Amino acid sequence: MLILSETGFFEGIANNGIRLNPEQREAVRHVAGPLVVFAGPGSGKTTVLTCRAAYMMQVARIPANQLLIVTFTRAAAEEMQTRLGVMPGIGEQAVRATEIGTFHSVFLRMLLQQNGGRMPQLLEETEQRTLIRNLLREAGEDGDDEEVADTLQKIGLCKNNLILPARIKATKPENQKFRDLYAGYEKAKARMDRWDFDDILVECYHMLTSNPLALAYYQRKYRYILVDEFQDTNLAQYEVIKLLAGHGNLCIVGDDDQSIYRFRGARVEFLLDFESLYPGAEKVILATNYRSTDPVIETSSRLIMHNRKRQSKHIKGTGREGERPVLIRPEGERDEAEQILTQVEALLASGQEGREIVVLYRTNIQVRAVIDGLVQRNLPFTLHDSDGDFYRRWQVRDVLTYFKLALEPDDLDGLTAIINRPKRYLYPERWVDEVHHIRREQGDSYLEALQKVASLEPYQRQKVEQLAKDLHKLRFLSPSSALQMIRKTIGYDKYLEEYAQKSGNDLKAASEPLEELEQAVMGHGTIANFLQHVAEVNETIRRSRNKGEGIQLMTMHKAKGLEFEHVYCIGLVEEMVPHSKAINVEGDKKDAAYEEERRLLYVGMTRAKRFLTLSAPIRYHGGKAEPSPFLYETALLQRPKKVELKSTGMRDGVPIGSQLGGRYGLGTGRTGAVTAPGSMISPQDRLKLALEKYGTLSLTAGDTLQHRELGTGVIEEIKPLSGDGGRRVLLRFEGRDKPLDVHLELSMYLELMTAPVKA
Repeated sequence: MLILSETGFFEGIANNGIRLNPEQREAVRHVAGPLVVFAGPGSGKTTVLTCRAAYMMQVARIPANQLLIVTFTRAAAEEMQTRLGVMPGIGEQAVRATEIGTFHSVFLRMLLQQNGGRMPQLLEETEQRTLIRNLLREAGEDGDDEEVADTLQKIGLCKNNLILPARIKATKPENQKFRDLYAGYEKAKARMDRWDFDDILVECYHMLTSNPLALAYYQRKYRYILVDEFQDTNLAQYEVIKLLAGHGNLCIVGDDDQSIYRFRGARVEFLLDFESLYPGAEKVILATNYRSTDPVIETSSRLIMHNRKRQSKHIKGTGREGERPVLIRPEGERDEAEQILTQVEALLASGQEGREIVVLYRTNIQVRAVIDGLVQRNLPFTLHDSDGDFYRRWQVRDVLTYFKLALEPDDLDGLTAIINRPKRYLYPERWVDEVHHIRREQGDSYLEALQKVASLEPYQRQKVEQLAKDLHKLRFLSPSSALQMIRKTIGYDKYLEEYAQKSGNDLKAASEPLEELEQAVMGHGTIANFLQHVAEVNETIRRSRNKGEGIQLMTMHKAKGLEFEHVYCIGLVEEMVPHSKAINVEGDKKDAAYEEERRLLYVGMTRAKRFLTLSAPIRYHGGKAEPSPFLYETALLQRPKKVELKSTGMRDGVPIGSQLGGRYGLGTGRTGAVTAPGSMISPQDRLKLALEKYGTLSLTAGDTLQHRELGTGVIEEIKPLSGDGGRRVLLRFEGRDKPLDVHLELSMYLELMTAPVKA
């Protein structure tokens, strides 16, 4: 490996086309002690990480085997190794000596080293599902796929938060049931001497906390630690990194504005609170976006600046001009797909690569109409989400099974799949063998044979006979009428209600696929025609899976870290973005959930290099839909003049009044409809006017301000905001426990406060 001077290092990478800006250079040059790097979208984060690792080896002369670089995905680890390997003067030997890997791979190696290369075999996902299904059935539950998946997800979340069954203090019956399932799962694994994937995190934490010698060894071994995507760390990962970094040589990199995995246990607070944990830590903000045009950056920045819990940063571009992002308002999902695909066809005809075009959405069901349209137009596409096939969602699959049984009742797999949806108290293991025998002996269909099973109770036989009558009626109906009959007459909607109540899931979310299916069946004359269409769609998706060709389709979650020339964000309506499950969160977690939804849209928007289209259909799932409130915050959609003002305080570096009419606004904690001055101008223009008028107003702590509703308040503190953001003041009012935190200039501009007088 080549040893270089600092000047020689930067000249060497410049000769290889890597020219760093001052902030990037500052992050690269940091060697010892704690460092937090806030890396905005398109800010060259991977380049900085690679250069920093090379700098530490070549300039600071740190042995490669003392470096630990932790990434979130295997692909990111491989990219880091590849990039480091082509850095001038590094060489393959240094790359191999550097510990680069995901949390799980690094922690697993540590566990193997401490256990002499031995450890329990990891369970396959199918084995995990079998364990949970058996435990559920022992507890008298159905143990269907949805209940199994939901239980495993909850267990994983517990382990990511270092919560084992003994720590769960459950009072509600559903929580007690989960605790017992979790405990039974752990005991079953122990009997088998097996681990699951999440055990790697838990066991590594326990190993380091219970073995001081092992902890001291790894602190010496990994003298310098770098962790990427720190905003996505969960508690188990965070605690292990804290232990390893007892020496303080820890560099973390992330973007709080792109923290979108709270449902997996990720906590953005670990990134935001780093400076509190490590007083004196250096902080670098990479705020230059090299990916996007200035209009894309400005529009997405207007959105994310409404988040309150964030590191204040002003993302800037490189002066690249481009088209302003566009908002379209189609009539519904089908019109949305038609408008977008008409544009896409024109782009492809002009020579644009399909792989540079992406359609992004909040949930997988939202892309159904686009996929149907792509199949009908015979346009190539790749669906990236493994569970993104709309027609394979379990609720839709159940309805399609009813459709198929109506046309062909001699289908045992189909019959067993829906026999207890809704509940008919007919457990297949008790009648399948006899049904096989009757069918073989008498030549009946499976459905006919089931009606002849001798062991059926009278009420069970009645239900089977009714099922046969219902299926006979279905075959003569249109797909739309058949769907309504399944939901209402046969009772599938009631089954979903019982499922949601039993599992603790949201009924609206459980019913969403069927609302979308109602749109999908429109225009198909017969059940047979619709099933043929579904088969064609499923086969097209299967053939294109993993090829990466044509138009790219993925959720906003999946798109994180990627970039495209043309980005279409679809289905931006209220209760989709933000999603209803975020809106309905209870208590103090509501704001956090809402802000994460805003970050998710921000991630989607910042994937665009040049062209960004946002779509908010006027009707959704057959009913009138309100546009996402986030669209008002982008200034692409104007608010009505009549607005509601609410007070929730400052949003870090952003005037609360810039959100007039939204969930968060200027005010006093009381709600009232008012016509605010300048309510139809953009937030940026409103702030500019406020600063021009009141920016030179001289105030100090101890002065008073007269609030329109709260009376006289004494200024406790004045804090200048970064950039040209103005000032925020903390005002103490008699009778209020906490001071009011407001934006000074904007509050005066909106006439919420009048000119101060000396106390």
